[in-house]
Amino acid sequence: MQKISSVSTALPKKPPLLIVDDDKAVARLLARVAERAGFDADVAKDGVQAVEMLDKKPYDIAIIDLMMPRMSGYDLVQKISTLQPRPVVLVATALMNGDVASLDDSMVRRVIKKPFDINAVAEALIETAREVAERRAATPLPSVTVIAGNATIIAKEANVVVPPPDETTPDDSAAPPPEKTK
Repeated sequence: MQKISSVSTALPKKPPLLIVDDDKAVARLLARVAERAGFDADVAKDGVQAVEMLDKKPYDIAIIDLMMPRMSGYDLVQKISTLQPRPVVLVATALMNGDVASLDDSMVRRVIKKPFDINAVAEALIETAREVAERRAATPLPSVTVIAGNATIIAKEANVVVPPPDETTPDDSAAPPPEKTK
């Protein structure tokens, strides 16, 4: 078997990848290539299952077959365009260029032609994952001002304003901590 490059040395965690293909053998092959290249790969058998999975977990990258039952890859790409954050879309197809031309260029990063060159697929995934990681690193987290006694802060910078306790302000330390919500 050919040696497949890996993204694991370039990125701190395994990038989540969604593979959407109704052909089990193709989906299994893509998942194996992706996992050997350092991805956390999940597989959906069609667009309907993919939408359900995308509602439950954010993916960095999605490889989508265009011709599937129940919901086509074309329709799935349109659904993905409404997500925030949305995965980078790679299309896997045996269709000709004219059939792929109807896809929104702003949504599809690249087209992978079937039959696959396994190393080309791995390289496309690794390159796309690096682009996603670089874009994330370049996007600054917002500055936040928090006015609270107990807070979880997810930001690059934060200003925390807590009024000092005095006679007119009840002591919050005796109160139970607020419930955590998801």
